[in-house]
Amino acid sequence: MKKQFKTMHIASLELFLVAAENENFSVTAQYLNITPAAVSRSIKRLEERIGFDLFSRSTRQVKLTQEGRIYYKKCSEIFDMLINAGHSIKNEKNAIGGRLKISVPETFFNYKISPYLANFSEEYPNLKLDFHVTNRNIDFIAEEYDLSVRLVQENTKLEAFLIKKRLFIATTGLYASPNYLAKNGMIVCPDELINHKCINFSSSQNNKRFQWTSLNKNIDKDNIENSQIQIFDSIQATKFLALNDGGIVQLFSFSVQDELERKELVEILSEYNKEHTWEFCFLYPSTYKNSTKLKIFIEYFTDKISR
Repeated sequence: MKKQFKTMHIASLELFLVAAENENFSVTAQYLNITPAAVSRSIKRLEERIGFDLFSRSTRQVKLTQEGRIYYKKCSEIFDMLINAGHSIKNEKNAIGGRLKISVPETFFNYKISPYLANFSEEYPNLKLDFHVTNRNIDFIAEEYDLSVRLVQENTKLEAFLIKKRLFIATTGLYASPNYLAKNGMIVCPDELINHKCINFSSSQNNKRFQWTSLNKNIDKDNIENSQIQIFDSIQATKFLALNDGGIVQLFSFSVQDELERKELVEILSEYNKEHTWEFCFLYPSTYKNSTKLKIFIEYFTDKISR
């Protein structure tokens, strides 16, 4: 079927429909802004592909053959179906309305959700999206959230009523600015971190640190976990501190690609940072599993982000 369509060319069929309606190649050429000779060649190629004449030609006029009239009717029906299918899909998208309340971590929203939001909003103009960009764990019941994007690990305990759908597997890395490393020295093994400024991210909700879990398990992490400057609630802030020569920071690899290309940040100890991965997931209450608007949002962004 694919090969048939490739050799048939939809454009040739459209040209044929215009020619059949006018039974005049000159009028057809004027309508399509091409030459009469181009119309004639296209019709001739189409006749050769399908194996019968569509028009009878004379010096005075061109007329549809009996086969041409049947072919015209069938092609018209098919094109009407295609047009109606497009209208039907558009109407279905316009019918999707209401509001979704969504919780998303800051970094994930900026780098993985935001790039696709404009197109999604155009496709579903009547669906309202309330994004709460936060790194804290929300209460689905008390705060009435429809959906959340969260990091889920093997030891993460989820409420029994939540459905989990894997969205994206991320890796982390340790990064510092070239100026910081020039001033304080390059690091070749994790034990040397004790002599450096380590920028930590924590959640003020429970004072929980974003641990540097991929490092050598035998390392003394006191220096990492008790650094001079502690950043709460904004991972982006830790990146900007590192960009301003503030020390070494752990960040998701997908969030620093531009800075690495511009050589504003340098990855260190890369051989220690690839074993551990982080699983971003969609979480939503099982009572919402039949929600059409929620299903559309999840399927759209799962397709875009998981590529």
